[in-house]
Amino acid sequence: MDPVPFKDRTWAWYDVGGFWISEGFQIPILQMAGSLIANGLSPGMAMGAVVVGNVLVMVPCALNGYAGAATGVNFPVISRASWGLHGAKLAVAIRAIVAVFWYGIQISTGGSCVYRMLAAIWPSLPRRIPNHLPASSNTTSADLLCFFIFWLLTLPFLAIPVSRLRWLFRAKLLLMPITGLVLFIWALVRAHGFGPIFNQPSTPKQGYSTAFLFFSAITSTLGPQATFALNMGDFCRYSKNPRYTLYAQALMMPLCLTLTAFLGVVLASSSTTIFALQEPEWDPLSLLGHFSSRAAQFFVALLFAFATLCTNIAGNSVAFGNDLASLFPRHINIRRGQFLCAILGVAVTPWNILNSATNLLNFLNGYAVFLGPLCGILFADYWILRRRRIRLGQLYQPRGVYWYTRGWNLRAVGSFFLALVPNLPGLAKSVTPGITGVPRGFEDVYTMSWVVGLVIAGALYLGSSYLFPGPENASAGEEETDLAREWLYSSGDGVEEERIQAKSEGVEYI
Repeated sequence: MDPVPFKDRTWAWYDVGGFWISEGFQIPILQMAGSLIANGLSPGMAMGAVVVGNVLVMVPCALNGYAGAATGVNFPVISRASWGLHGAKLAVAIRAIVAVFWYGIQISTGGSCVYRMLAAIWPSLPRRIPNHLPASSNTTSADLLCFFIFWLLTLPFLAIPVSRLRWLFRAKLLLMPITGLVLFIWALVRAHGFGPIFNQPSTPKQGYSTAFLFFSAITSTLGPQATFALNMGDFCRYSKNPRYTLYAQALMMPLCLTLTAFLGVVLASSSTTIFALQEPEWDPLSLLGHFSSRAAQFFVALLFAFATLCTNIAGNSVAFGNDLASLFPRHINIRRGQFLCAILGVAVTPWNILNSATNLLNFLNGYAVFLGPLCGILFADYWILRRRRIRLGQLYQPRGVYWYTRGWNLRAVGSFFLALVPNLPGLAKSVTPGITGVPRGFEDVYTMSWVVGLVIAGALYLGSSYLFPGPENASAGEEETDLAREWLYSSGDGVEEERIQAKSEGVEYI
């Protein structure tokens, strides 16, 4: 929880860029891109939405990552500046819930990889494992078995610190771009070039317009990275220089994510031409089932499973462990939090989310409603209200500068909940399609839920902070909040100085 000392800040610009090369290749991104095609967007429109969405989410990722690199603290700590020492727990809890859902989704994806590997070895697998589950369960006995196989295989890796798994992520950095390139060339050759792929028109479904699907696709695109827009500082705080996070992420994040989504669009679009399907196959794992080569099915599924394992550890289980350790520091450490995340990941029944392209997009758009306002408040507080000046030692001290009202900054709390209001009717319509009485205007607003929530929450937070300034705002002018002092505190010395002083005064640090 303390700031990372300078001696432990070893990430250079290429390490930050390499993070996105490794993290960018995710099966859910391929599925998301394919689902845009399955829901009726043309490949060109889908890629346009992907580019816009990735550029939009890159901005807060880079800027909030800079905050983590400059201060050396993670998301649970830096959010105390805007939310208060107790209010930050609400923001952390929301992100932790999203991490649990994503952990379950990645395990379900890994289970599908296991199924494809076993089916490649034993083509009679579906017949040998009869299904005893009802259709309403949205899964089968074989799928559930493979889900728990991958779940069990993942558990030993949770007991190993991420720093000791560096070789795992380096292997992914090498293998997955090669895998993506091979699949891309295969699709172009089998579909006879880009022509048959990108000549497909938009065919909106469910009575929605192309414009509605396009803006909804933007939110779906940034959805998988919306958590990184909040907690990128958890990784960037190990950077040697905060500017590395800006330059590297501004280039590599949208580039890597767009290339992965482009592969998903190409695979989904080419599936109708290559395999003469009536509907595009939006899930690349289901697409593997159409391969004539069993060896290709096995090895591609194996590489997909490997990529899913790496992503789930770094992006979900560790994030949840950090969050829970900050919420319950006396009872839960990061490792215990990771194992609890694994248990809760089963409880959310992720196979229901991955049951269809529509369900996946609804999930991506749904949690963006809550993450957008969190991101807007964090950005507005650090970059505009405080102008990058934070007293790091006070982030740990009850009844200090960031104590606000009994540990809660009511400006942040009020701004967050008010920013949810415009998106709630659209969210209700998305979750319950049969509901009536929701004006179409609210549905249109919901298509850009993340952006709408970010802008409204940030504006309300700034407005309320300027209209009703508290004593904590006045601290921004003190000499010890100068930007140069920010780096002194980041070494850990500033925090330790205030910790010693507080201990002599009988004040407990948290």
